[in-house]
Amino acid sequence: MAIQQDQPELASISTNSPSTYGSVKDAKSSESAKAAVTEALVPDKAPSQLGIPAVCWYILVVELCERLAFYTFAGSQEFFLERIGFPLSAAGAINATMWTLCTVLAVVASWAADVVFGRYRTILVSGLLYATGAGLAAAAAWPGLESKGLYFLGMLGFMPIATAGIKANISNFGADQYDPSHPGAAAGQEKFFSVFYCSINVGAGLAYGFFTTFAASGGLGVPKSYGYFTAYALMAVCMVVAVGICWAGRRGYRVHPLLKRSALASTADCLVGCAVSGSHKAAVVCFGVLLLCSSIVLSATESLVPSTGTPMLVAAFCCAGLGIAAVTIVCVKSSWLATGADGTPTAEEQDVQKFIKLLPTLFMGSLSFGALYNSMQFWYQQQACQMDVRLGSMQLSGSFFNIADCFAIVLMTPIILGYINPAMEKRMGRLGHGFKFGIGMAVAVISVLVAARLEQLRKAAAVLPVQSNCAPPGVNMSDLQGAWMMAPYFLMGVAEIYTQPTLLHFAYSKSPPSMRTFAMAASFFIQAVSSAIFALLVKALSPYMPNDLNNGHLEFGYYVNIALGITLFVPFLIVLKMHEDAERAQASSSA
Repeated sequence: MAIQQDQPELASISTNSPSTYGSVKDAKSSESAKAAVTEALVPDKAPSQLGIPAVCWYILVVELCERLAFYTFAGSQEFFLERIGFPLSAAGAINATMWTLCTVLAVVASWAADVVFGRYRTILVSGLLYATGAGLAAAAAWPGLESKGLYFLGMLGFMPIATAGIKANISNFGADQYDPSHPGAAAGQEKFFSVFYCSINVGAGLAYGFFTTFAASGGLGVPKSYGYFTAYALMAVCMVVAVGICWAGRRGYRVHPLLKRSALASTADCLVGCAVSGSHKAAVVCFGVLLLCSSIVLSATESLVPSTGTPMLVAAFCCAGLGIAAVTIVCVKSSWLATGADGTPTAEEQDVQKFIKLLPTLFMGSLSFGALYNSMQFWYQQQACQMDVRLGSMQLSGSFFNIADCFAIVLMTPIILGYINPAMEKRMGRLGHGFKFGIGMAVAVISVLVAARLEQLRKAAAVLPVQSNCAPPGVNMSDLQGAWMMAPYFLMGVAEIYTQPTLLHFAYSKSPPSMRTFAMAASFFIQAVSSAIFALLVKALSPYMPNDLNNGHLEFGYYVNIALGITLFVPFLIVLKMHEDAERAQASSSA
């Protein structure tokens, strides 16, 4: 069977194996092409480091560059917008909107990868759009110009499309480089997702540890007035380099053929078709998806128009909660999705069945860990800002300590993959998704408990006669070193190693090949939905978190998040076990 390629420079391979996706350009025949692919790309024969095929390192470096650029822009955006005249509330709203657009547009990016460009070209085109958006932002930051129009075109126009295009495809594209017929492919892919997540945090660490501060303050001979321009221009160069690196590996990539129909279209058509045919469960899922989309729109509206206030947040929360319940409860079992007169699903419907069965686990996993992770996302840096953050004659920002989270992931990933996990597997056998995720949840709970204890110690410490530069105006530091916050940040990084790659691998390994890009896009969509839920939680707890934390009880928020995370972890384990039991039953019946 001839396999269509989505790269014109790669020669096609004639093969009877559906698992062969690419070839080497200079192969003179199908036989030599097969041999070349085997020698170059099969994981145990490819030149590799850490057990990762050599060609995957091109992909990992691209992801590192993209995350470096993204977190440099996202981490400095509010400060830049304040500098060019936006109030703090408006700057925060625009930043939140950019994050939302980046996650929601991943669904569109999955469609483009399925039927228009393929994963490789989608990543390549998105990289070029990214470089363009970064260049526009740099031009907008030129001292004396500081154009709002150019900045918004780059950051709210090009950037979300480009980010979605890369994020929806690049991790799957890396996992595609493993030959699925090879006995070690599954374990290799699982390791790849962990190293992939590590590369994300190398980029994030560089962004938070240097470039966000450099953008705001200048340095290394760059005047403060040129800080944003120089930082953003460097990010544009970084993305040009990323595109070059992606292109340089083109001869070694395994590439899937384009689909005749996108996973998005297949899923929508099957669900709507079943609903029209009288399936109440399909109708509930369709209604649930509409509610989820509404929650994102309402949440974004509240960010952009703060005057809408609490009612809009409550509406977003209700839509998100009801939508999640509708999708999660109904999709635990998906055998109802079939339009045949005898109840037998078509091949397309079988793929959609497998995909929607993943959604309950992805939703519950994202929400349970998100409850704990959001303690770091929303509150750790606020807490750090009221600690002693002086370093010589300067003050560190509370967000600086986020570097400990990135450092933990970079440092601990090879230790966990090379020593800790193998040691546990020798005693317990292969570690399943639930067990790994449970380890991450336990470490995340410890992280939040440590932060809560530090908050109690901070409140008990004397208040210094020094105002904090990163706390609200008029708020002074407490006599407790801010460096202590590195402990909960570090622990949360370790927790991420066990949770985020686990969910990525679960979504990839349990999805039919035709649904993998859409499954990744759905994961980002779920993140956007969960933000609508936690935004209301933060709002509800705001009376305990005044501008001066000495007059409140931040630790109460930590305890609530721990309780919520553990509560949501229970249904995660239930739906995951149901999914695994169904897989085993299907495997037994097939045998």
